[in-house]
Amino acid sequence: MYLLLIFLTFIVGIAIATISFKAKKESLYYLLLSTGTMMFFLGIYMAVPK
Repeated sequence: MYLLLIFLTFIVGIAIATISFKAKKESLYYLLLSTGTMMFFLGIYMAVPK
């Protein structure tokens, strides 16, 4: 279950960052890109054992 959550976090992060390239406004572009990047690195943080 935890592995599925990590995988979904990676996928959602990549998807949000990809959607940001279609954004018309510059502020929305940076907001989506930073959110996607944060989700991606959250997945990495969750995957690495403490």
